[in-house]
Amino acid sequence: MACLALILTGVTSAQATLSGAQLNAQDGNLVVDTGDIKDWANIGIDCSTLTGGCGLDLPTGQTDNSFGTGTKEDTAVPSVVDGSIPNNKSDLTRFYAKFVEESNGSTYAYLAWERVQEPNGTTNMDFEFNQSSVLSSNGVTPVRTAGDVLIKYDLSQGGVNPILGFHRWITTGARTLCEAANATPCWGKVQPLTGTFEGSINTAVVTDPIAPNAPRDLSVRTFGEAAINLTAAGIVGTDPCLPFSSAYLKSRSSDSFTAALKDFIAPISVATSKCADINVLKTDDDSPASPLAGAVFTLYNDAAPVGGTFDPATDLAVTPATTCTTGADGKCSFSQVLQGNYWVVETTTPTGHDTAVPQAVTVVGGTNVSLTFVDPRDFKIIVLVCKEADNSLYSSQVTVDGVNKDSLATAPSGTTAAQLCSLGGAAYDDKSYGGHPANVDIPQ
Repeated sequence: MACLALILTGVTSAQATLSGAQLNAQDGNLVVDTGDIKDWANIGIDCSTLTGGCGLDLPTGQTDNSFGTGTKEDTAVPSVVDGSIPNNKSDLTRFYAKFVEESNGSTYAYLAWERVQEPNGTTNMDFEFNQSSVLSSNGVTPVRTAGDVLIKYDLSQGGVNPILGFHRWITTGARTLCEAANATPCWGKVQPLTGTFEGSINTAVVTDPIAPNAPRDLSVRTFGEAAINLTAAGIVGTDPCLPFSSAYLKSRSSDSFTAALKDFIAPISVATSKCADINVLKTDDDSPASPLAGAVFTLYNDAAPVGGTFDPATDLAVTPATTCTTGADGKCSFSQVLQGNYWVVETTTPTGHDTAVPQAVTVVGGTNVSLTFVDPRDFKIIVLVCKEADNSLYSSQVTVDGVNKDSLATAPSGTTAAQLCSLGGAAYDDKSYGGHPANVDIPQ
């Protein structure tokens, strides 16, 4: 395995294999070599969709877009123009970006870029991660928000030593916080990635096996890759559910942060939510079941051992307290719950019903969960509508506590309509609707 020193501005170099990463970003190729768990060939890249971790550049020439003259890293809304990038070291062809939650609980960014031509001299690649999915006024790049991240991938010294670091987009504060600009908003000072990344570029011809136009041979120094532990590096976004919405690649012809930007590949979605919704439906035990309003549910953490029986002494409520209250449709939701193991517990029960049993739930990022809670009724109301003339049952819709129900139409086995209609108890005589049975409102 080829091993290249990764030199960070102002920090020491790192050469060790990145702990917890499944993709090998130190071999400078895209295939699964002996001993590899993952590489680009099997990590799930799909260039046919914007959600497949692949960004493709427009064809080189007059139809290729790029950043206009004067656009720099700190330009909040880059100028996008057509046909200004010649076939050279700054002309990009594609990039790959995958955000993966690995088994150690950390989120990793796996990144790779490809370009047209082997470089001669210094060049630079940048991956920009944006939290917002709203496009800026250029209609291509997202609106930057505080906390967005720029990963710098410099190739100085003739392009043989990758230099990695990262900047955060800041919107307020003194200009001394900026890497190069004289005022905010700007990219902040470069921050180290010591011990949280690995990367390499190809020092020999390698093959890209990923469609379209696969396989393709990539000449020396036209492919670069990196793996970054975003959690350990403190790069994850301000939203714990969704670190970033999109990523895009750009190039500049110098490792100077103030140099003009050159080519770019439009943003792709990297939305890999760590959260999901828990949707609750609350009903009674009637047939058919009726929804119940006013039930309050509270979310608890499921302490080890997971599952079993809910124990309020160890399964503590989520902090800050997270509750939902059912509406008239019997529904409520816990929105964007961080993946993990939980208990959903009914903590306020509608009058006239027994409390439902708590339910354990495992939340997996991006996959919503639906739970149904059934509250047995304390009382059951059986409605009979009888014709007094012959003591026969008459099927009619009856309103009980505002809910429409159908009265018993036929006598159950072993009984007769006459027996049922002669039962004692409360009786309501309807004489006002020409003999048609009335809607009977029974107060709670």
